[in-house]
Amino acid sequence: MTPQRTETLRSVLEDGTGAAVHVDTDTSQVRTGLTAWFSDLGSRSGPVLSLHPSGLRRHKVSVRFGKFARPCIDQMGAASAERQTTARALLRRAASQGECSIAPDQKIDEWRVTGSEFAIDILVRDVSSPRDEEAIVRTAETVMVPLMAAMAELIGYEDEEPEEHDTEGRLTHSVVTRRERSARNRLLCLSIHGHRCAACGLEPGDLYGDAGSIIEVHHLEPVSMLSEPRPYDPAIDLVPLCPNCHRAVHTRRPVPWTVEDIRRKLGHGPA
Repeated sequence: MTPQRTETLRSVLEDGTGAAVHVDTDTSQVRTGLTAWFSDLGSRSGPVLSLHPSGLRRHKVSVRFGKFARPCIDQMGAASAERQTTARALLRRAASQGECSIAPDQKIDEWRVTGSEFAIDILVRDVSSPRDEEAIVRTAETVMVPLMAAMAELIGYEDEEPEEHDTEGRLTHSVVTRRERSARNRLLCLSIHGHRCAACGLEPGDLYGDAGSIIEVHHLEPVSMLSEPRPYDPAIDLVPLCPNCHRAVHTRRPVPWTVEDIRRKLGHGPA
């Protein structure tokens, strides 16, 4: 992996977790891969993720804990039910790309970080040229990002923007009155659902390349219509929409078009 690509992956992981991340080339195995960990914890005091080519057309993504990670493990095991639910949704997103196993013998919808023996392995099959940087980057984006976001959720990292809140719709006053939207919920929504528009199916990054980081997050219950702030579940209350579809949804007021309405208008759903 080139230094430039490693830096790109660091940025991608940080955008998907809201935490500072260290990414390095891993030459400890026969095939060179990647390893990543949270900068403030280091590689010995928290979860460590790795990605390596495996076999002829596979990638293996793993999570293990460092030797001195007991305090971190205890903190993750005591995470709130809300954070556990979000972390499980994030892992399901990562596991959708391959075969997932969770040690010691846990189910994907019920898992918890229980101790130093806890581990996750995801085997991604049918990878074209698994040693190529582009293939490694793709697996990092689709598997490592939601997997690392799941770890960050259990640790309790918050987005670094000042005075952000997990509840949506808090009234603030500047020149005009507006309702705040949670930056943490945005990154969790995209980590869970990906960057493909839920209405038209466009993934802007596929079309525009580096200029394609323009996917937007839509609240299925509009924040503007809240009578009081409430928590939003990124897995079921938020969806990604491309700018065109998001603008189309909000052309009807005060109640926007639904995502299903837009799909029908595009011929992607039943009339």
